[in-house]
Amino acid sequence: MTTTPALDVSARDLDDLRRRVRQTRWAQPWPIGGWEAGADQDELRRLAAYWADGFDWEEQSRRIEALPWGSATLDGIPLAYLRFDAEGSDGSDRPARLPIVLTNGWPSSALELVEVARRLAAPSQFGGDAADATTVIVPALPGFPFSPQRASHDDQTHELWHRLMTDVLGFDRYAAHGGDLGAGITSRLAQAHPEAVAGIHLLAVAAPAHVDETTLTDEERRYLAAVQAWVAEEGGYQHEQQTRPLTLAPALSDSPVGLLAWILEKHRAWSDCAGEVSRVFSDDYLLTLASLYWFTNSIGTSFRPYWEYAAGRTVRVERVSVPTAVAVFPHDLTQPPRSWAERSYDVTRYTAMPRGGHFAPHEAPELLAADIVEFLRSLV
Repeated sequence: MTTTPALDVSARDLDDLRRRVRQTRWAQPWPIGGWEAGADQDELRRLAAYWADGFDWEEQSRRIEALPWGSATLDGIPLAYLRFDAEGSDGSDRPARLPIVLTNGWPSSALELVEVARRLAAPSQFGGDAADATTVIVPALPGFPFSPQRASHDDQTHELWHRLMTDVLGFDRYAAHGGDLGAGITSRLAQAHPEAVAGIHLLAVAAPAHVDETTLTDEERRYLAAVQAWVAEEGGYQHEQQTRPLTLAPALSDSPVGLLAWILEKHRAWSDCAGEVSRVFSDDYLLTLASLYWFTNSIGTSFRPYWEYAAGRTVRVERVSVPTAVAVFPHDLTQPPRSWAERSYDVTRYTAMPRGGHFAPHEAPELLAADIVEFLRSLV
């Protein structure tokens, strides 16, 4: 059943957003420009001006609502999802390839995965082989745009995914893909349900539960040093969202420009854009994402996975026994070597990508989809 997401944005809501942007109380300028100390203020002001006068939210919302949405309620938790049926199938026929569930990370939404999903479901439209077509499910993360937050901190998102795929959609076996937070959800899904999850494709891997440092390779030592350096230089947002998210949330929920700055800076820092965010993300893309977080008031609830993990409320990944593919993009947050991934996963495919970053589904959907296709072929 096709439905539209819960985005009931009135003219009053839109006017309020534009008013707030126009009336932003801007921070005092520093005697420094550019991105060295955070979001570039000139770029932020330029985007804010377009957000207030020029950005066409109505057009973007029409495009969003035209997507193949579905909805389900699991234990009282409403869940929105996108379903792209394999080409040549009416939805009742089973395609040759396993269905696959895709999960995004932060700060993104289910929309980031649309171009990958289209390439997997209708490969012939992108120069591929129709025989590789598979049905693709893209659930909207609870507490992110489109799906409300989980009722309890004890609820586990990966269990919702399994119930969606099996109880609601009727798939006995399926594959899964995820990056960032989505990689963690995908890993826990495979760990908990190896009888149903035929294999997983990841853009990030969980650290092993226990490591004997004497067994580390030189490559692994360099990787761990790079992770430590990244945490020191870039990890401030993560520490805040893990430790004091409810102190940060009111500010970003009250100031649309503050919200935009938080999202913008990450899209520049974590992407393969050579320092120019507009090389990868259009103004409309960034402002649509910020608008989604704003209208659904979900930036604060999107922090919950960080806090829950740090507080020990999230199931830990111990060992994933199903076949696992890892795709490493050169401008992602980290680039784990194969041997490191093999400490926690049964790695059957490892791909070092030529370009792309943290937002690979948007930055390089053709590379990501092709790698997933190759992996799915090995599972049939």
